[in-house]
Amino acid sequence: MQVKETSRYTSSLKKFKRDKLLLQKIEKTIQTFIDDETHASINYKKINCKKDKDKYSIRVIGTQYRILMTVLENTAYFQCVCSHDRYDATIKDC
Repeated sequence: MQVKETSRYTSSLKKFKRDKLLLQKIEKTIQTFIDDETHASINYKKINCKKDKDKYSIRVIGTQYRILMTVLENTAYFQCVCSHDRYDATIKDC
């Protein structure tokens, strides 16, 4: 799977620029996703969303954070890194 970062995703990462450990975990999660999207540690799953029928998420390994994305063909467009509470609110409004 290819990964492309949207500007929204890049902006969401800026919140964590001082948290080097979290940024390392995000990078490890992305590499795991690229290598094996079915790996249990990232909990890759489809989100039921009326606005975006191709919306998925993965869990950032060892954290409460999730990466939201849209998957089209063989490319994942990362949209944001968010806390689990923000994730719940986002998918509720989907």
